[in-house]
Amino acid sequence: MLGRVQSIDLLRCGAMSMVIAQHCGLLPSGWTGVWLFYVISGFVISRNLICEKVEFRPPVWAHYSSFVVRRAFRIIPLYAAYILLGLVVVWITKWPRPWQELPYLYTFTYNWRMIFTDVPQFPGFGHLWTISVEEQFYVLFPILILLCQRKQAILGLMLIVISGPLLRWLMAGLVVAYPWTSEKMAFSIYASSCGHFDAFALGAILAYFEDDIRSHPSRSNRIAFFAFASLIFYFVTYVLVNVSNGASGIDVFRNVFSGILFGEGREVFVYAAIDVAAAACVIGAISGWRVFKIVDHRALVAVGRASYGGYLFHALIIFVSAEAIGTVPEQMSLPGRLSLFLFVWCCSVALAQASYATWERSLIRLGHSISSSLMSKKS
Repeated sequence: MLGRVQSIDLLRCGAMSMVIAQHCGLLPSGWTGVWLFYVISGFVISRNLICEKVEFRPPVWAHYSSFVVRRAFRIIPLYAAYILLGLVVVWITKWPRPWQELPYLYTFTYNWRMIFTDVPQFPGFGHLWTISVEEQFYVLFPILILLCQRKQAILGLMLIVISGPLLRWLMAGLVVAYPWTSEKMAFSIYASSCGHFDAFALGAILAYFEDDIRSHPSRSNRIAFFAFASLIFYFVTYVLVNVSNGASGIDVFRNVFSGILFGEGREVFVYAAIDVAAAACVIGAISGWRVFKIVDHRALVAVGRASYGGYLFHALIIFVSAEAIGTVPEQMSLPGRLSLFLFVWCCSVALAQASYATWERSLIRLGHSISSSLMSKKS
């Protein structure tokens, strides 16, 4: 079986920290950490499926069942526990209408609930739409790898990548028919699942070429350079668009790298630019860029390994902290936001590590044990 790539765990640590920094009012572009998570997830899940398919050659039904079991034991227990913890906080703070959110949370359709309703969600649950996006992708995605040979699977994944901007363009054309504000229309694309399957597919393609990336680091570096160049091209293009619209000063940089964008094709291309940059980071992690060796510390790797828990816990910690001090991050001074970030990051990491060490790891092992038994069955 394939071993873990420590540099990927370092990327996870960075992605989690970016999201926390944004929610603490420090890093407006921290939302891109979610898309980095998407690409990483596509890579990690795919490399495991590909390896199992080669080594064990299980029947497709057993292989798919094995995948579902592993995902369920990894995702659902902590997710369900976090929601229960959130409901306790809801009860203490008397937040209104929390029960309306539960059917969507437990069916992993929360992103669609947030898109099609204007009812305010509990802040401690607001970030869980990203889990819904990921789980929706994994309903059908493994079938592509399990049923298709390498060339056909890569072709299918490439079609998903190409169709990503097209789907976002079509969605942008559809949502203008709704009596929504431009921000609401932008969020409908931001939180949709089908509009971001290209991020996962990019990660999956990298899994097929992992050996090539390791064997030809110079070639991989050129590809990564092109990816970052694409990001810069997007940035310069929309800075120039802002200038042509009359913006000046700091305003020329507005509405370029916000996730809540709509108009002039921004909602179509911003995610593609972020996806290819995230893919470049994964390439660097695989091929061993020096920056990963510099920050390769056991503590940071451990943080990345338990980053799922850290990502879940941070929103609730921010909410409780804001309730305790009587203000939200956006209204704090810069030193206050920095202090909040350090506090939330440390608490999130501590809770995640404790959860991972005490019971998550045992459940993960149980899931792998059940998965192995399914893989050993013959049709």
